Amino acid sequence: MGLWTMIVAIVGIVVVGDILKRIFDVKKTAGANSNDVQRLIAINEELNGQVKTLEKRVATLETIVTQEGYDLKQTINSL
Repeated sequence: MGLWTMIVAIVGIVVVGDILKRIFDVKKTAGANSNDVQRLIAINEELNGQVKTLEKRVATLETIVTQEGYDLKQTINSL
């Protein structure tokens, strides 16, 4: 086996090893990413529920403030 043949063989082995390492690393992180996605979905659902609750509260406050005869200045002074 000549010198150049050995160099090409070593480079080929290193490249194949690097490719295999990257493939296994991607598979490891894929499992972690799916857990992160599930966690983020749960957080998103919780935050969506909070937003809906706050939207209802704001709508109620808008209704109260825009009613005929509602005097904000008088209400604040009475506090």
